[in-house]
Amino acid sequence: MTVSNQLFGRVIRVKTNGLTFTNDNLEIRFTVPFDDDPKPNVSKIEIFNLSNDTINRIKRGATCTIEAGYRGDVGVIAIGKITSVLTRREGVDKITTITVMEGDDYSRIKVDKKNSTDKKSLKITFKKGTEASVIIKRLCSVLGIKLAYMKLPKDVVYKNGYTVTGLILNNLEEVVRDCGASMYYRRGQMVIRSIKEGTDERFILKEDTGLIESPEPFEEEGIKGYKVKCLLQHRITTASIIEIQSKTAKGKYRARKGEHRADGNDFITEFEVI
Repeated sequence: MTVSNQLFGRVIRVKTNGLTFTNDNLEIRFTVPFDDDPKPNVSKIEIFNLSNDTINRIKRGATCTIEAGYRGDVGVIAIGKITSVLTRREGVDKITTITVMEGDDYSRIKVDKKNSTDKKSLKITFKKGTEASVIIKRLCSVLGIKLAYMKLPKDVVYKNGYTVTGLILNNLEEVVRDCGASMYYRRGQMVIRSIKEGTDERFILKEDTGLIESPEPFEEEGIKGYKVKCLLQHRITTASIIEIQSKTAKGKYRARKGEHRADGNDFITEFEVI
């Protein structure tokens, strides 16, 4: 297989709290998953043989960015908040594992009864004829979600109004579904749009741009597509539209889920397209 020269010279950068770790002088491994559901994904980074002083500067709650690629072609593959920092010994090595959650987990945020004038329950109520876009923006504001992008296939009008009770995220997901859209994280930012839409990366994946083997067809719950394996490619993430040129898959496809992985040997992206 011929691979373009630009795919040599692996680059990994991990940035947090004013610190930048690179694979120039450190061994860094990671797994970075991505998919098109609203639950935040969790990435895992392992950095070998850091000093205790440096480890102490890696803080829970701090923003962490993972960049990867090749010399002259590096991009962000994940950004989120650090949820844990654990260090262990393995033979002669000291390995620090940093766990990073993409975005925030809003799934447990409920309507707060304590601040209600009605002691039984607090309701967020929208009047008759309210558009879904108004409800979505209000609920995102209540939850603290900063939307990077929103495009609704249809802006449903709730003729009888809409009442929010219980878990706010469940209500938000329901309204988004009513509009024929999905909500998911894309490189740490929340997006609401049709599951059929994506972001055109203007990238052709073929042998000389990193395709490792011919994509394998799959069918799952009525969804047909291909499983693809390539050298690590930062352009590929949730809802990336890419062109594939291979013996099996030919044409433009949308990535729905996958994983970037660097484990000391492999430096790859495995993903599904439909």
